[in-house]
Amino acid sequence: MKTIMKFLGALGLMGAMISASSAGELLRPRINLGTANVKTISGDRGGYVIDYAIRVLKMRRSGGFVRFSGACDSACTLYLSMPKSKVCITQGASFGFHLPYGAGAQGNQVAANFMMKNYPGWVRGWIASRGGLKSSITTMTYADASRFLPTCPSQQRMTIASLSPIRLHGG
Repeated sequence: MKTIMKFLGALGLMGAMISASSAGELLRPRINLGTANVKTISGDRGGYVIDYAIRVLKMRRSGGFVRFSGACDSACTLYLSMPKSKVCITQGASFGFHLPYGAGAQGNQVAANFMMKNYPGWVRGWIASRGGLKSSITTMTYADASRFLPTCPSQQRMTIASLSPIRLHGG
């Protein structure tokens, strides 16, 4: 019971921090991403929701960018809670969603509620249109995600300026 309470408390804290908006992010100076914090995600099968909540929070606080270039499944999909101005996708990107498991019935429900609360509206809508989270993985492909997220610029031109809202493609 103590473990569940700690888990619930930590998820509540992470939710408050992750869903806090970062309006000043668009006003930051434009620098070359070669010196910025860029995380490329490919082949990430996920893990514990709390671990990913902390990773996303750290990425937000660092002002870093996320480049989705392959599979991002399970808890990894919490990176979709990053501001659109801080993410991009390539044609190989995909996102796998399912009900959390492994923390007992109550812990799993808390984790599912946390994830749904932190996903942007377009992700929640996509999940709902497919009957909600299920025990099996439902995959969002690049074709679906590119309607809402910007496509990554080529590696040679990948600068913060090229990720600015004015130059976004598919978003």
